Amino acid sequence: MELRQLEYFIQICKSGSFTKAKEELGVTQPTLSQQIRVLEDEYDIQLFDRVSRGVEVTEAGKILLNKGNAIMNLLEEARNEIYGRNNISRETISIGCCPAELEYLAPYFMRFCEKYPNILLKIINAEDAENKVLEQRVDIGITANPISDASVISTHLYRQEMALLIHSEHPFADKSSIPFRSLKQMNSIMFPGQYKSLIEMNCFSCGFALKSMIETSSTSIMIHWVRHGHRAALIPISLLESLRDDSLRIVKLEGQVPCWDISLVYLNSVTMSSTARIFIQEINSYVQAALQ
Repeated sequence: MELRQLEYFIQICKSGSFTKAKEELGVTQPTLSQQIRVLEDEYDIQLFDRVSRGVEVTEAGKILLNKGNAIMNLLEEARNEIYGRNNISRETISIGCCPAELEYLAPYFMRFCEKYPNILLKIINAEDAENKVLEQRVDIGITANPISDASVISTHLYRQEMALLIHSEHPFADKSSIPFRSLKQMNSIMFPGQYKSLIEMNCFSCGFALKSMIETSSTSIMIHWVRHGHRAALIPISLLESLRDDSLRIVKLEGQVPCWDISLVYLNSVTMSSTARIFIQEINSYVQAALQ
């Protein structure tokens, strides 16, 4: 028996139906039903009786529920004894973050560390944050990719929008905004991976292909190259709002503006550490306060 199967079983007992349980767990009903069948096959018993308004726990199921709750309580007690409910100084939270968002989120990470100086944040570059969460190589992921696995919970953080960063001597330097189609003849610097794919899709819908001369996941390198007169860069506007440099200009895009949503992702599991839960709450609060 896997711990996740026990969690699913306990939640069905609490909810009284598979439909309500799947909503609470954030998984599909086929996944939930399949895991319960595996559990029943393992013990060669029936855990639920189907009734008109949902399910009722069988006598055998009540035994498993009683023991299962005891197991979950013991795990929680062990966790509290190891880390201490009021002492999380030895906890490390591993964060898999898409590279292009690291510089924008860095101030929020710093604020968290200042508030919780005894918690270590381990930040890892991760284009595939969802997979790293699924493989339990990181506790939490921050990604622009849509989530494909029902066992991963996704919480929206903010929306990013591209703008054009150019040198003050660029032909567009006197403009506050330009149509997206104006990029047609431009050689640009851009982020690789999904960000490039997003821009290319926008270009395709407008009937042209954007020329990418340099690709890098570092915003600071992009800014450095533009500052020294090397073409233009497509950069999330949130990273440019605090930029103060007379040699640079920010030009907004009109029409087909490349934008994407950034989400916080983590496994749907009641065994998540209290420290990870604190981080999720804090980072959400920081970002939402900044957007107001």
